Amino acid sequence: MSKSAVESWESVSSDPDPKEDLGYDLQPLSVITVGERDEQCMILPSDADHLADDEFMVADPDVVCDLHERR
Repeated sequence: MSKSAVESWESVSSDPDPKEDLGYDLQPLSVITVGERDEQCMILPSDADHLADDEFMVADPDVVCDLHERR
C-alpha cells in the first residue's frame, strides 16, 4: 500500500458518520424473513419505485441490524 493510501486510511474515523464521512444517503428498508426456519432475510427498498430496479439483498438474520440502533 502506498504511503498516501496508508495515511488516508489512518485518518478515517473508526466510527465514521454515514452521511458526513462516507456520503451515504440512508434510505428506509423493508426486511422480510424467509425460509422454512427463518434462515434468511430478504432486504428490499421501502420505496416502491426502487422495486422495479430489482434491488434487494439476502442475508443471514444474525448479520442484519439497524445502524441507527448501534449509535
